[in-house]
Amino acid sequence: MTPEEYAKSHQKAFRVAFDFLNTHFPPIDDDGWWIQSAKDIADVNVKAGGGKLVTELLNAVYTYIGYEYQQRRDQSG
Repeated sequence: MTPEEYAKSHQKAFRVAFDFLNTHFPPIDDDGWWIQSAKDIADVNVKAGGGKLVTELLNAVYTYIGYEYQQRRDQSG
């Protein structure tokens, strides 16, 4: 791939992860929400064409959402 193609690929991967975060934040204390979010992340990954960077970024976003959920839960007692 050319440098321009890499840049476009990287931009797409970060956009996919960013968009997923924006549509799934804040996390909700509901098992159904988490099940649907897991399905959504798999669908988004496939639609984006997968690939190492997309997959890793989506995994990081999902981990972050889980972390934020736990932080909010701990703070609310």
